[in-house]
Parts: sequence; structure tokens; C-alpha cells
Amino acid sequence: MSHEPDWSSLSLLELLEKAQEFATKAYPSSLSTLAFLERALDKLPQGTKGGAGIAELMRKALQVQKTLVEIQQSISSMTEVLSHE
Repeated sequence: MSHEPDWSSLSLLELLEKAQEFATKAYPSSLSTLAFLERALDKLPQGTKGGAGIAELMRKALQVQKTLVEIQQSISSMTEVLSHE
């Protein structure tokens, strides 16, 4: 049985800080994903099927990285604005 934390006691700023923590932790994992996909593509023999699929996965991994950076920046901006209210 899963024990979900009771987030209801956290303030809005604390919730945003938690979201920022998870986004920050996710970014290095996305870098690792991309690195391993690059290595897989490098190991794929020339002319072998699958290269396009791996390249597409790499494109998606790059998009995830970009999205994570945007999320982190947006959370920081929101936190800054809300902390001055």
C-alpha cells in the first residue's frame, strides 16, 4: 500500500519549491538518457535499421531537457513573484 505524503499542510511556495526540487532532479536523468541514446546510435552498424528510431528518441530526449529547463525557470519566476506578494 502506497503512503502518499499529506501535501495539504504545505504552503503554495513550499509546493512550488518541491516541484522545483523534482524538476532539478529530473534534469540529470534526462542528460543520462540522451548520453546513452547517443552511445547506442554510435554502436549501431552503418546502414542498420533502427538509426532513425534512435535519432527520434534523441530528439524527444532533447525536447524533455528543454521543457525541464523551461519548467525550472517558470517555477523560479512564479516563486519570486509570489514571495513578494
